[in-house]
Amino acid sequence: MPELPEVETIARRIAPYLIGKKLLSVVTRHAKSVRGDFSLVESAVVTNVFRRAKMLIIEFSNHNAILIHLKMTGQILYQDQATRLGGGHPTADWVAELPSKHTRAILEFSDNSNVFFNDMRLFGWVKVVTPKLLEQELQKYAPDIISPDVTPSYFFAELQRSRQSVKIVVLDQRVVAGVGNIYANDALHLAKIHPARPADSLSSKESNTLLAALQQVIRLGIERQGATIHSFRHIDGFAGAYQDVVRTYGKEGEPCPNCGASIERIKVGGRGTFFCPECQQILT
Repeated sequence: MPELPEVETIARRIAPYLIGKKLLSVVTRHAKSVRGDFSLVESAVVTNVFRRAKMLIIEFSNHNAILIHLKMTGQILYQDQATRLGGGHPTADWVAELPSKHTRAILEFSDNSNVFFNDMRLFGWVKVVTPKLLEQELQKYAPDIISPDVTPSYFFAELQRSRQSVKIVVLDQRVVAGVGNIYANDALHLAKIHPARPADSLSSKESNTLLAALQQVIRLGIERQGATIHSFRHIDGFAGAYQDVVRTYGKEGEPCPNCGASIERIKVGGRGTFFCPECQQILT
């Protein structure tokens, strides 16, 4: 799933190409993926492109906006006569002729450039919102994990509210926004905390260590333009490089980078979870 670093990377990549352009129309190619009245943004000019939580937000001169959530398998690809770039879930659509069979919506701009929203599994969506609806949408999310609003005291208080496993809690977008499975695995390993431990069992010191680890791996993910755990990772303009420094995710049976013990895989909250049984011992 594209996570915070991947969506942040997409926003940074496409923003210079979209800001100042007039949107002519939004072409719907699959009704399940498209929501709202797109006449609210047609003929308006893009003024900003940014990320909040795991959503991409395109703002317009009339103060309305388009929200895009990639969910499990979404992609955003910008294309003009000379350029194709973007990112998201890695598939052959990165290099296929566009629109592809997975293209669900197309944003058509006045200079003949386009933004393609592709999604194999139809979980993601493109939605137009008014300023009021945008505010309501953003209120569903806690502060971003890398926001100054996520202070050590805030984070510790949130952990103390729950008996669920700490991994489930840090993945909850109502607790902190933007943490996904790959980065949660790595942060828990970096902090030497077992992913199945009850969140409220962490001490204040452990909570502070975990928060610092979460922020460290997310910032590293942004620096390396996200992770591309797939054979398409070599394609310039789309792939990130966090997978080259990943600590535990997908490394079952490989040596722990700290102690050399074999990384193990379990399920926590239904999610594949990778940890070191020596460095991340669970309390008994």
